[in-house]
Amino acid sequence: MAEIAFISRILMFCSVLVMLLCSVGLVVWGAFMTDSSYDRKLKDVVFNYNSSQPLADDKFNMRSWIYSSYWSIWGLCVIAAIIAIIGLIAAIMRNKAVIATFLVLLIVFVLIEISGSITIWSKRGSIRRLLYRFANDIYATSSLFDISVIQNIYQCCGVRNGGWTCPNTPPCDTAVFNSVDNAMMIAGIIMIPLLLLQFFIIGFSALVLRIEPRVVKERKREPEKTNTEETWSS
Repeated sequence: MAEIAFISRILMFCSVLVMLLCSVGLVVWGAFMTDSSYDRKLKDVVFNYNSSQPLADDKFNMRSWIYSSYWSIWGLCVIAAIIAIIGLIAAIMRNKAVIATFLVLLIVFVLIEISGSITIWSKRGSIRRLLYRFANDIYATSSLFDISVIQNIYQCCGVRNGGWTCPNTPPCDTAVFNSVDNAMMIAGIIMIPLLLLQFFIIGFSALVLRIEPRVVKERKREPEKTNTEETWSS
């Protein structure tokens, strides 16, 4: 049993280390995305505060969606890194209280991830309508700068039901949504192995918590001093 617990703790340490590296990598990537040079032209479109109505409302809704999605994902990555550090400490210390704390935190984190993924997937229809309305209003307001950027980035032209259409070129409302939808699908595909990794960590942690013997530190006892009294008889 001790050997199984030792192997489980090694596997737990290695799995948590992978989780930490993935979390730190995603945090760094998220910080890189906030740089002004990343996707500069597309940012100039979405973060243009001087658009006319109703395009201004569409951009406001898109900014709200981007901010909420970005900070939620980035925050989860930071929390995952912190939990992973606790897990590494738990695997090294062999302290069951620390392992139990890590296990509870990881289970709660996994439940949050699953509920967040379900929520995002359930909002797919709302995101489609938002992107379709955004692309249509770009042409309706004749925003030439926005039109040129969108057409160059997504290799599209016009919208499905609008007057501005181009032959042999996909409409921009469909092209924009397909690009965002593909990105969401890729994120979901990446999430699956990460969730499996976290389930393995939960299993290894529970196994260590269940079968590893408790380490009891014994206090060093000082040798007792005995006073020998000699009785002198007269």
